[in-house]
Amino acid sequence: MKFDSAYYDDVIASHNYERIAPEATLAANGSVILEADAEPALGAIDFPLADLSPDDLRTKWMCHTGARAFATAVASGKPATVTTGVGLGGPPHAGTVFQLLRAVTLQQHGLHVQIVLGDLDSYNARRTPLAEVRRLADQYEEFVRRLGFDEQCGVLRRQEGNTDVLATAFLLSRHLDDADFSWAEEDLSGLYRNHGVFDHLTYGMKQATLLMAADFVHLLAQDRHVLVSLGVDEHKYVALARRGAERWGLPADRLSGIYTKMIPGLGGLPKMSKSIPGSGITAALPPDDIRALLAADTDSGSDDDTSALLQMFACLPETGGHAYDLATEARRTGGHRWRELREELTERLIGIFSLWPQP
Repeated sequence: MKFDSAYYDDVIASHNYERIAPEATLAANGSVILEADAEPALGAIDFPLADLSPDDLRTKWMCHTGARAFATAVASGKPATVTTGVGLGGPPHAGTVFQLLRAVTLQQHGLHVQIVLGDLDSYNARRTPLAEVRRLADQYEEFVRRLGFDEQCGVLRRQEGNTDVLATAFLLSRHLDDADFSWAEEDLSGLYRNHGVFDHLTYGMKQATLLMAADFVHLLAQDRHVLVSLGVDEHKYVALARRGAERWGLPADRLSGIYTKMIPGLGGLPKMSKSIPGSGITAALPPDDIRALLAADTDSGSDDDTSALLQMFACLPETGGHAYDLATEARRTGGHRWRELREELTERLIGIFSLWPQP
């Protein structure tokens, strides 16, 4: 599998998702113009989220389902939460870091945000020893705070010990069956099998998926509008939660999803993954190793979506729509400006990873 433009187009078409915004290009004078004579693409997002403009949204997310209704609920002052989560299979790689930074960015723009640390997910699905999971959870909690997350304005929690959400998972389980969990496997499950991460959909993995769905549905059961932010490879988890919520009799139309592009992995792998050693830039690497790995990335592909460097630049909190378009043009033409951006990105990443607490 390759996370390229063709893959994204197929996911959007197959699941009737909406694109975040039409593609943009640069005029000769450096101004941004939209393709197709500035006509918006079908389903393109044309609304802000809190005070984030559509142009800025498209640098951080790729497509969505139901986000328009969520944005309307936020604008109307209704109870609304953006939720995301990360697994704790090891120190964070760039993809994990940017998922967390997106959540911090949304909070800083006035949204109520929940970040769930998937400790029981890793314990059940990846068979990580409980002592190691708890140690990693301590590190992730501190890391999220150092990234700028304000617990006075949002929720940062582990799965372990949240018995109310565990109860929701038990209630939700009545409305899901084995076929639902098989359907909802991540798009990269085949890759993980090939790399020996797992060989089949185990009971523990189903339990982990159920609890993840309950993380979303529990908010829904509290009469909140919910927007789940995930990588597009995990988009079926939202559909699974919706399926269970609808069967339960909850207002599933209030549960929406917004999905990010994937940051391509090193060595030709589709994505950076904590489960596949050597696939990504991680917080465990010394600064000089990060510099060497990024300098060695030839970034020679013609598809901007498969450029790890460009996609990481897009995810920086300070990168807006115009800056992303300028970087895209610099990459396509090569030369001095793209070399400068690569160096700036490398040092910015090293600074972010330096916030990771050492054991």
